[in-house]
Amino acid sequence: MILHGLKINSKITYFDRSYIILSIEPPKVVLKREETDGEVITVSFDSLVTNPSFKPTKSLLRNVEKDKKEYFSILDGLPEKKRNQVSERFKIIRPLIILEKAKNHSLSAKVEFMEFYSEFLLKGEILQDINQKMVIERISSKYGGKPSVATIKRYLKQYRDAENAQILKPEEGLISLAGEGHKYRKDCMQLVICHPKDPTLEICTINTRMSEEVAKKIKQVIEEEYLNIKKPKKSAVYRSLIVHCSRSNLTPPDKSTFFKLLSRIPINILDIMRGTIKEKEKYKDIEREAGTKEALYPLHIVEVDHTELDIEVIDEQSGYTIGRPWITLGIDVFSRTVWCLYVSLEHPSANRVRKAIQHGVLFKYSKETYNTINDWSVFGVPTIIKLDNGSDFISYEIKTLINETIKSHVRYRPVGTPSYGGTIERLFGTLNSELIHNLDGTRKSNVNDLGDYNPEKEAKLTLQDIKEILYRYITDIYHYKEHSGLPSESNIPLLRYYEGLQNVGYPEFILEEDVEEFKIDILPTILKPYTRDGIRIDNVLYKDPLLSKLIGPREVKYKLKYDNDDISKVYIFLTDENRYHEVSSVQPAFESIKGVNRFTYKKLIALLKEEGKIKRNSIPGSRDIEYAMSILAEDIEKKYKRSRKARRDAARMEIEVLAKPSVGQRVESKDPTYEELLNFARENAKNRRLN
Repeated sequence: MILHGLKINSKITYFDRSYIILSIEPPKVVLKREETDGEVITVSFDSLVTNPSFKPTKSLLRNVEKDKKEYFSILDGLPEKKRNQVSERFKIIRPLIILEKAKNHSLSAKVEFMEFYSEFLLKGEILQDINQKMVIERISSKYGGKPSVATIKRYLKQYRDAENAQILKPEEGLISLAGEGHKYRKDCMQLVICHPKDPTLEICTINTRMSEEVAKKIKQVIEEEYLNIKKPKKSAVYRSLIVHCSRSNLTPPDKSTFFKLLSRIPINILDIMRGTIKEKEKYKDIEREAGTKEALYPLHIVEVDHTELDIEVIDEQSGYTIGRPWITLGIDVFSRTVWCLYVSLEHPSANRVRKAIQHGVLFKYSKETYNTINDWSVFGVPTIIKLDNGSDFISYEIKTLINETIKSHVRYRPVGTPSYGGTIERLFGTLNSELIHNLDGTRKSNVNDLGDYNPEKEAKLTLQDIKEILYRYITDIYHYKEHSGLPSESNIPLLRYYEGLQNVGYPEFILEEDVEEFKIDILPTILKPYTRDGIRIDNVLYKDPLLSKLIGPREVKYKLKYDNDDISKVYIFLTDENRYHEVSSVQPAFESIKGVNRFTYKKLIALLKEEGKIKRNSIPGSRDIEYAMSILAEDIEKKYKRSRKARRDAARMEIEVLAKPSVGQRVESKDPTYEELLNFARENAKNRRLN
């Protein structure tokens, strides 16, 4: 993913005119027409980079009409071994990329180099004392001379060439072409080895020239017998292969050939699948910090975490309470501005983390969405994202998203140190004490504070109301309030943020034209076959007449990207063309499940099976889905008065329930006006000064 950053003297296109950036004075940018006596204009950074006409000069080279149903990705077409090789090569040259930025007077790059790559400085040396040649030699020495100095230089040149050619992912330049000859052999095939307990999870691929029938037997014995903690000997697994082949009248490969195939399985896979607990631990790759580090510039360190809000929300249709929403927040430690926000009824999960990071990196458009007075100007790629140790944070897909997709650094809190994430915890406390605890339906932080107050009966705000209030409070109040955790001379979060930007410049960001590809890029991936019926996931069939050439046996599987918030389409990776192709659902029809999330659909399928409308493995039609929607709505309506869980599920499924409110239950939403919020904040500030 290409990340962009504005620099003084760089050229841009704005409203089809060429400009040079004269100066960056957050929140403003001063531009000058390229002509000698060209006009000078001043625009806000937000309005500049979000304008459709804005393009960094090099982006003009990518003037290619994009098909909305296609998303190219050469990296996803690589076998596991080669993909890991690209990651390793990028890891090797990354200090050189950061060093170049540091030498170009980027303060943030200087800090990043000293923080992560100071091992390449000798005792007594400072950053100004070293150059690219010296660092290349020291990198080579670190890895024992492999790769050599010449090889590292080649890696760097390949990366730069791809970057200059405006390839969306410059890492593609690091792909090795060695061993590509097998692709042109008619008898060559890739043997896909999957996890023994999850046949949809590909763990490695092995190139072989076996017949397809023999390859299936090899795959079977490797997955079922070789990759387990019993650690069977290769000879024992080979004897088992002979038995399987003889039963099918097949000629097994030579023992030496089979042993060579087993030796191609990556050592990390063998340790994870066959090793002891200690051997497996070394591959968890949890990078934790030893102590609290001071943030030195905006988006140097961002802390991200979840909490359940101390407030009950109501259903928009019926007015009944549906429970407490969860909020995921990210805070810039340097300025205390809020980087990301995600609010929903979904409990902590990798999907929540993904959505929150997406919100933080991309433009917020708060004025257009929630009619805020000010723009939410905090966006872009942080240097470090600090996370908790929950399973939703340490998942492989989240670490890959942070380390490789947005090229940030992931760090985890030391185990057993809840106070270590104090910055984000204080933000949660501020939101609750100064906002949430003063709204109708609050549960307070302590049940003793409620007295006779009944949160469920007093709740008047919907989930959407809460989102809007949070947007307005953060954008127009919190970012402009004095903060005791900041230096006294710049104790306003947004002021501190802009002052920091004057020293380091704006963080890297993703152009609007690349946003859709970024959103697809971070979606989770699974493996599925393409049969005569198409692709089947959770009783949904996806099919496209243009993909009939993919029809084959179930053993041949393709990478799919999917969105849990909209099951009406998936993206299938076409290996020969290195691109993803959008495939819509055909049964049920695309229109009948457009925008339906996976949680909703599984509820509907369970209901149809219970009603006997479909058999266990049948695919429901559109009428079945419509029927299930109405039955589910009726079922939830019956439970509304006595079951808050039913109401919460309905809200998460976004199913309209025409339940009548109980006596005394207020339906109308009475959310505080912006003026009330502002007056409340001013009163709080006044009371603090008096005290």
